[in-house]
Amino acid sequence: MDFFYNNEVEPYPKIENIKQDIKFGRMLYNSYSGYKSELTTILQYINENMINESSIELQNVLLKIAIEEMHHLKILGDLLVKLGFTPYYMGSRNNKWCSDNVKYKFSCVDEMLEFNIQGEKDAIREYERLIENTDSNCIKAILARIIKDEQNHIRIFSSLKSKD
Repeated sequence: MDFFYNNEVEPYPKIENIKQDIKFGRMLYNSYSGYKSELTTILQYINENMINESSIELQNVLLKIAIEEMHHLKILGDLLVKLGFTPYYMGSRNNKWCSDNVKYKFSCVDEMLEFNIQGEKDAIREYERLIENTDSNCIKAILARIIKDEQNHIRIFSSLKSKD
């Protein structure tokens, strides 16, 4: 079963006409590499891929979603550069990224999937907050497109949960 968007059918908007914006750039760091960020999510899903050896399907899904999250990280990094920043791995308050951001143990697969669903919901809320805090139509369109991926990730994880 292929859950994923074809990015050629619904491509990400091009990054263009971005003006330097210190306030917004600082806010964007949380989604880029803060506590609950694209960087954390990538490493979370890669770790989950490695520890779920009993399900090849689950491993493959986690890897594909991690790759989509890598694309989001690249997009956010490119936005940071256009906004006048160096894309360091830190949050909005200059707190450096830490491996403690990743949750390493779960009691069962459903707990892990629920944790991932909550993380995707948190990401969507943060992207919606960012959309409200920029005047750039380009940035709004890019973040709205990333939200579509995050919503799809919720659908995927929900479909993999046990049907008790």
